[in-house]
Amino acid sequence: MVENEIAIRPATTADIPDMVRLRRIMFEAMEEASPAELDTAEGVWASYFAEALPSQTFCGWLAVTPDGQVVSTCGVVIDRHPPTPHNLSGRIGYLMNVVTEPDYRRQGLARRIIQAALRWLDEQGIQRVTLHATESGQPLYQSLGFEPVTSEMRRTGSK
Repeated sequence: MVENEIAIRPATTADIPDMVRLRRIMFEAMEEASPAELDTAEGVWASYFAEALPSQTFCGWLAVTPDGQVVSTCGVVIDRHPPTPHNLSGRIGYLMNVVTEPDYRRQGLARRIIQAALRWLDEQGIQRVTLHATESGQPLYQSLGFEPVTSEMRRTGSK
């Protein structure tokens, strides 16, 4: 498949099954959940997307083959934090769910889909964009201007 034959377009609620399918592929690749946990999560993801896409609290993009197969996706959530001197709006874009079907990897689709999301964020006036990268994704993100940040800490659950 030639890369230019694959269209990049915004996601709609009709795309939710494909977005859920690709999200599962992402979590399977990260080996962060059991098959049973992923089975349960799929319904929750579908409900989230059904609410978040129309309200634009989540915006997604898809790579679609000429025959209509969705083969790659990414999404963006915009958070609002207290403004800082370098981000007077306080709005921060969070890039997530970047995943491509295994048979379509290494063809530039992730780059194209991320660039579409970044253009949209630029149009929204969002100057700060963050993400969490897998080790294999880091070179792509760095080539798009992202820099590693090592100061994040996380607490999961109550201790």
